[in-house]
Amino acid sequence: FLVLCLGVIGYAGVVISKAPKIETDNIYSLLSQSSTLYDDKGEVIDNVFADQNRTVVNISQIPENVQNAFIALEDKTFKTHHGFNVIRIIGAVKDAVIHGGSISGTSTITQQLARNLYLTDSMQVRSISRKLTEAYYAVILEKNLSKNEILEAYLNTVNFGMGYGVQTAAQA
Repeated sequence: FLVLCLGVIGYAGVVISKAPKIETDNIYSLLSQSSTLYDDKGEVIDNVFADQNRTVVNISQIPENVQNAFIALEDKTFKTHHGFNVIRIIGAVKDAVIHGGSISGTSTITQQLARNLYLTDSMQVRSISRKLTEAYYAVILEKNLSKNEILEAYLNTVNFGMGYGVQTAAQA
């Protein structure tokens, strides 16, 4: 058991040491946003965007019931955890090992934000190394941002099919 634990810790250390460094003070610079075009009377003509249709909004503009709904559905322990939920990760790893599948269903809101911001190239990969990197980035986000800043950024990065973020979804 001790050898297994040391092996897991060693593997986690290698994965984390290879993870690119992230900056948490510029998260909105990582997100592309839509531009709204108006006519000479101030009427909206169209929304233009490059790769992602998104309108970023402040947390104060998002109804509290919407915020609470996302917390209830995605991460009940959001207000109390420090980035990731160890119990959920251990359970998912156990299920993956026993049933021979991939790891899924362990991400907290903070981990999902980390994935949406920093792991876009490996977003669809379900591996232990990606989950470890995601958890590591989540701890950094939790250390440097408030829960409201994390929730705001998360709600501005979620893909709703018609675009990214709750405001774009509401407009759709």
